[in-house]
Amino acid sequence: MVLVIRGFVNDIPVPLYSDAAKRCADIVTLAATFGKVGSWAAIKLADGGYDGVFYDTRADAVRHQLHEQLCAYVKIPPGGMTPREAEIFLRYHREVYDAGFRLPDPEFAMPMMPLTRGDQRRQIRILAKGN
Repeated sequence: MVLVIRGFVNDIPVPLYSDAAKRCADIVTLAATFGKVGSWAAIKLADGGYDGVFYDTRADAVRHQLHEQLCAYVKIPPGGMTPREAEIFLRYHREVYDAGFRLPDPEFAMPMMPLTRGDQRRQIRILAKGN
C-alpha cells in the first residue's frame, strides 16, 4: 500500500513511496551506474528485490524465475529509476497480474505500460476481459 499523504503525522515524516519501490529504484539505478544498461532484471513484486542476476534478454529473466507472475521485468535504462517511477512500475505490473494476465511464453511481449492512470486502468480492464 502506498501512502500519498505528504508531510508529517504526529511529527513523524510519512513515506511517499513504499520500501519495495525504493529497493527497486536502488537496484535499477545501481545497475545503470555499474554498466548494466540494456540488461534485464527480474524485480520481485512482493518486496522490490531481485535474484542478484542481470540477464541478456527478458526471456532469459522470465525463464529463470520459479513463477513468472511474481516478478516484473525491467530493461536497465541509462538514467536508472526514481522511487516514483518504481512505485508506478510495480503497481502496474501487480495490477496486470491480479487482472489475470499471464505470459503465454517467455518470448511473448508484455503489454506496454500506458503513461496515464486512466489508460492503465483501461488496459487492465481489457486484459482482464481477455481471460
